[in-house]
Amino acid sequence: MKRNNLKLIVLSIALLLVLLGCNLGRAVSPTPTPDDQVLPSATTGALPTSAVVNTPTEASPPPTENAQPTSSPAAALTDTPAPPTATSGPSCTVLQDLNLRTGPGTAYRPPIRALPAQTILEPLGYNPEGIPDGAWAQVKEPGANQIGWVSAGNQYISCNIDLTSLPSVAVVPPPQPQPPRADNSTPDGTFPPNFVWEADFDSQYLVRFKVYDTNSEETDDGDGIAEVSFQVLDENGDEVYQRTERQAGFCIFGGGEPDCNPWVFEDSTYKWTSGGEAVREVTYTLLIVVTATSGDQGNWNYEVEIDLP
Repeated sequence: MKRNNLKLIVLSIALLLVLLGCNLGRAVSPTPTPDDQVLPSATTGALPTSAVVNTPTEASPPPTENAQPTSSPAAALTDTPAPPTATSGPSCTVLQDLNLRTGPGTAYRPPIRALPAQTILEPLGYNPEGIPDGAWAQVKEPGANQIGWVSAGNQYISCNIDLTSLPSVAVVPPPQPQPPRADNSTPDGTFPPNFVWEADFDSQYLVRFKVYDTNSEETDDGDGIAEVSFQVLDENGDEVYQRTERQAGFCIFGGGEPDCNPWVFEDSTYKWTSGGEAVREVTYTLLIVVTATSGDQGNWNYEVEIDLP
């Protein structure tokens, strides 16, 4: 009886051990994972190539207070310098390229230099009558620290003050310049075959026109010629001078042979006539009409470009 009880106890213990072993094996089995989660493989620990993983990128640092916006290509270009601006005091702005001169007038030659448009000037003085004419302002060019004169016409300068309120400035008259030089073209017009002629251009007296009519008995200058008339037109076609000569030599300003009268020099400038218009550096048209005693007539047209030395 005791032996049977002992066997029963041994069998019970053995059955209990078997049951415990089964439960331990069932506890270490891997737990199944959800279908949308992919884990590393058991051997390498790496993700399979078919896995789709959103890897977070490194966060950009927050902008600092001194951060500047990214420059565009246009911003990389060199900035265009701003035009000069007037000072807080009296000032004038050059409206078009303008000569700076040593005195108030075109008679003060040659110019010191040319001032480009938008140059800012400091006005110092004002003379209502320049040489030969017109109003002029004495100015200082701060950029070059240079003092000179410019024409005060409102088409040339614009000022933030009334220029007439500035003091008048005493100036030394300019020295007498060299007479104007004339560069003439080949003449056009009608030249009668019985006229023998020569145009003598000279800086002292501009032009002397020698001519005679071969139908006359003599062949000296003026033979068979009743008169020679001269007319000068400016670049706009307006008449600035006219004279009719009946004395051989036929000088545009009179005088005849052997010496012609020179240019008129008045108010420190050369003029076409006393009290008349000043000679300018433009291209004039010179018309010469020759009338013979027989009534024959010829005319000569020249383009005359004046240069003031």
